[in-house]
Amino acid sequence: MSDIAFIQEAEALRAAGRLDELLCLLEQRYQATENMPAPERRDYFFTLFEWKMLIEDHAPARAALAQARDEQARRLLAGEYHVGAAAHEESHYQRADRLGLLVEMNRTLDDPGATREVFLQLEVKDPALARRDAYRVLEAVVEAGDFALAERYRGDPLDLLRSVNYSAATMPLFPPGREAPRLAADLTNLAKDVRIAIAVLRGLGRTEEADTVRAALLDGLATEELRVVAERELDAPGTISRTLGERQAALDEAG
Repeated sequence: MSDIAFIQEAEALRAAGRLDELLCLLEQRYQATENMPAPERRDYFFTLFEWKMLIEDHAPARAALAQARDEQARRLLAGEYHVGAAAHEESHYQRADRLGLLVEMNRTLDDPGATREVFLQLEVKDPALARRDAYRVLEAVVEAGDFALAERYRGDPLDLLRSVNYSAATMPLFPPGREAPRLAADLTNLAKDVRIAIAVLRGLGRTEEADTVRAALLDGLATEELRVVAERELDAPGTISRTLGERQAALDEAG
């Protein structure tokens, strides 16, 4: 079933109040994705998007997704890093991995504590893997309130600053047309790293250090536009992605 057909069927079932059938549709699509040889993250996107909306109106949907999440955690801790039915190959560079999927599922469930718990187990099972992929769970760990754990793994929050300033010399922040917004993506990641660092430092009672990190970002950016947008992204995460979405919608409407 194509993405469009899936969304149309899901919307029809929701409008008709046939929520049990909608849950069955989601479970079937999820399992079909799991059975693909090497599914990518985007292959799960619409399923989890629809599942998140269903959870708000249908309690069994939460239990079903939590059960699927728990199975993903079990397989990750058993050493099965990649999702899909085929053995992993280097050519599968866009293939989804189980930790990333687990983080997305817990985000859908609004359960950052579950991500933290799995990561703590991963630390014991595979310390090298935990250290390599820690950046992917830091946001959830912070949301769960474990600032000491996040402090152990967070890196230099300003690591991307030089790269952002370098790119800003030749790239627009919000490029015209359908050009890839590389600078906006890099600035988003930089702001996220700084936001996590600020939350961790404040959570540990190191407020002055947190304020210093924020000031270092804003003072270190090369242009006023970057500073304004970065400050908005710090204070309202998702600002950049929403702006990009609005611009994309305007382009689509214009044809």
